Amino acid sequence: MRTVLHVGPSQTRGGMGAVIQLLAANAPEGWNAEIIPSHADGGVIPVLRAWWKVRKELGARLQRGNVDIVHIHTATRWSWKRKKGLIKIAQSADIPVILSLHSGDFDRHCKERGPEVHQICSTLHTVVLTDLWQKRLSPWLSESSVIPNPVAHVPVSTERNRMQFLLMGRSNPMKGQAIAMNATKMLRGEGLDVTLHLTGIDHNEPGIVGHGWVDGDDKEHLMRTCGTLLSPSKWEGLSMAVIEAMARGMPVLASEASAGVFDKSGEIVETTAVAYSEAMRKMLDGNTWGEMATSGPGEAEKYCLNQVIPMWGKLYNEVVG
Repeated sequence: MRTVLHVGPSQTRGGMGAVIQLLAANAPEGWNAEIIPSHADGGVIPVLRAWWKVRKELGARLQRGNVDIVHIHTATRWSWKRKKGLIKIAQSADIPVILSLHSGDFDRHCKERGPEVHQICSTLHTVVLTDLWQKRLSPWLSESSVIPNPVAHVPVSTERNRMQFLLMGRSNPMKGQAIAMNATKMLRGEGLDVTLHLTGIDHNEPGIVGHGWVDGDDKEHLMRTCGTLLSPSKWEGLSMAVIEAMARGMPVLASEASAGVFDKSGEIVETTAVAYSEAMRKMLDGNTWGEMATSGPGEAEKYCLNQVIPMWGKLYNEVVG
């Protein structure tokens, strides 16, 4: 059996960590998978400790041998700076490197650091999340492949309440929480008894419930019972919340950052509170909502593990071959 070593923020909150965990738990046929975490939640000190630790652990693990590919997962800014050092460690050990680009603003990063990105990516194989990202980043990348984020098999729920809206994500203004909250207030001002559920933040007022960070049963309950997912993000790579909602039969109202991810199972909405309030109002209609919900699982099939994992197996075999 060959071994792929995933290096990235596998133990931190967010989509990238979820992707790494899914890939490691579902290694392609003929492969074992291991993980070395590269990041920690909790502020500057835990981040620095994780950085010092991953450099040491990666070097020691490669010295022990039996690693065929180092699969590094990166975002931008400081994530990129840290991963540059890890790439050098792997390449110094003469181990092939695959670099997965997860960030939804990597094009902006390339505009700032394009020559450096091109120099590094020309020495390894880069993987992007969508055809659109491959086209957008092509001026700075060398050889690249398109492999989407995977979603595990989840049941289609029949418990949904169309008056309940959900926004999944960490506490960050780029996720568009303010847009969703203002849109909800507009609808409630019209007398519509809608509720917005937010993860990642603690904020509570009539019709708006902040749950903080959720996982496990709490996340499952929200994903199973809320009627529509909102994703008014300023940017996204390929939102795990969006593709999981599709697979579950939950319609999606998303910003232009999710363009091309779905067709009939969602709608692209201008990132203003007025536009989102209008789109949310339409979701209260059973026929419109039902058509989107029915389309989701079929459109999400291309993101399912049984479709995505073989793509990784093919790439891993090509890289080591």
